Amino acid sequence: MSLVERVEKCNKLLQIALDFIDINPAISIASSVERKENLILEAGTPLIKSYGINSVKILRSFNGNHLVFADLKIMDVGALEANLAFSNGADAVSVSALTNLETIKETVEEANKWGGAVYGDLIGVDNIEQGIKKLKDAKVHVALLHIGIDVQVKLGLTAGKALDLIKKMKESFGGIIAVAGGIKPEEVSSIASAGADIIIIGGGITKAKDPSYATNLAIKNLNSKC
Repeated sequence: MSLVERVEKCNKLLQIALDFIDINPAISIASSVERKENLILEAGTPLIKSYGINSVKILRSFNGNHLVFADLKIMDVGALEANLAFSNGADAVSVSALTNLETIKETVEEANKWGGAVYGDLIGVDNIEQGIKKLKDAKVHVALLHIGIDVQVKLGLTAGKALDLIKKMKESFGGIIAVAGGIKPEEVSSIASAGADIIIIGGGITKAKDPSYATNLAIKNLNSKC
């Protein structure tokens, strides 16, 4: 079942961003959570850069009904990089909304060959409306509102403070919306209610004293159908 079909079935999904530079804590977290239909395990950009595409393979190898996301933030050779991820077990990849339309389209075309999905990552995009139009023109499957860690730290902005923007994005894009950026398990309900279909949590789970408990709390607050 594809990611798009999974959203249709479950309504809301939780994605855990495994943004480690060491594969071992990523394996530990992935092992500790219940890998159900409404869960996506993300091979974060730092993990892929440090451990390679094998990190995707490892997350795919776990038993369960989870999906696997490769956070490549593709900027060029979209088909080549997407193929690398999908051929190693990814269900979805990310492409930067800052790159050219041709690369985004190439990434989407390759994903469609595999029955996979593409997140258009809006991190760094100043004009969100223009960014969404670009993603719609390229027919990406998911529009991702992404508030980066540096912005969180320097400016104190998090996704939990962007509910109005999430609502506007949902209306404008008209498809699946993913949201990432300093989200806590306790904030999942309000973010989902604002229109997010996929809620992405990194440190709120991976840095928790009990990641399994934090994951279960986030899934409970999702009010998912799965």
